[in-house]
Amino acid sequence: MDISSELKKIIATNEELKKEQFRDLSPYIITQKELSKEDIPKRKFVLGEWMPEDSFGMVYANRGVGKSWFCMAMAVAIANGDPTFLGWEIHEKRSVLYVDGEMAKVEIKERFDNLADHYLDNLFILSSEMLYRDGKPICLDDVNEQLAIDNVLEKLEQEKSRPQILILDNLSTLRRGVNENDNNEAQQLLDWLVSLRHKQYTVIIVHHSGKSGQQRGASIIEVPMDFVIKLDPPKENDKDIYDGAVFNFSFEKIRLKTPKPSTGKLSLSNNQEGKLKLLSSTTDKLPDRKFQILKHLKKNENETKMSIRKIAEKFNIAIGTVAADRMSLLKEKLITKKYEVTNEGDVILYEIWPNEFKEPLELDLEPPF
Repeated sequence: MDISSELKKIIATNEELKKEQFRDLSPYIITQKELSKEDIPKRKFVLGEWMPEDSFGMVYANRGVGKSWFCMAMAVAIANGDPTFLGWEIHEKRSVLYVDGEMAKVEIKERFDNLADHYLDNLFILSSEMLYRDGKPICLDDVNEQLAIDNVLEKLEQEKSRPQILILDNLSTLRRGVNENDNNEAQQLLDWLVSLRHKQYTVIIVHHSGKSGQQRGASIIEVPMDFVIKLDPPKENDKDIYDGAVFNFSFEKIRLKTPKPSTGKLSLSNNQEGKLKLLSSTTDKLPDRKFQILKHLKKNENETKMSIRKIAEKFNIAIGTVAADRMSLLKEKLITKKYEVTNEGDVILYEIWPNEFKEPLELDLEPPF
């Protein structure tokens, strides 16, 4: 046997394999000049200026603190098109897909019924109970299951009901047969979650805290995230102040502009209509709602008949609350009695939303924060 010829064959075979495996990345390389000249649309935001449409984040907490309540209340507020959620502006009404991994169907129904003021046909729910009954619970690490969710998203889009926000509640119950502490085993799941972000979805995973107090499991999960929100139980003496659930929130990671507020105490309480509302002690002290009303008045300044009732209907709040906000705006000379925004009001709007309003001729007023 000619050893040299055999070696040549092996080398040639290896070279061919290298060519087959080689991926040419040069077409993806661009210069900064080329990038600068690209007409890339500005990012659109779901909440404030910290949650873009194309984003990936996490809400985590210890068992029983309130992470599902937090995300369900957020889902209802966004699907309803409320003006704000905990002080963060909701830029427009969006559809939401809520994927549950552990709750009984009746519990999901009761929670959403208590949170929503009316029926929401743009809040979609994938119930784990129905899947378990068929013996086919979701496993997010399974490529076929990922494709199944991709298919659901595509079908909803074809039906003109594309959900902008995908909430996965929670990561532990939606995975199985894997070591959740293993970064390598988490990589395939992470690649899929990031791919959803690149498809312009807002992906939020709900997760548990570990013994260390940080998010449980593989640390690699957090690496590509745009935001991470941690919920903590309150101090013992805080529990007696509120009727319902109470917990603290804080941002542990944020890629974009730091949210205002970025920390605070949250309480789940019944309003006058008997509906559950998630309230923030931080925003209760801030006059953010009246500035949202001021913004609404400016955006609709050509409307001939503005009234307290119309504003109350727009913001889904009581007439008495609007009357109090109107009086506050009048006292600060930000509007006139005819609901016209004054020059001082224009200054405030520019200070808060510089990307949405033109700079007034004179900036001689500090915003009353």
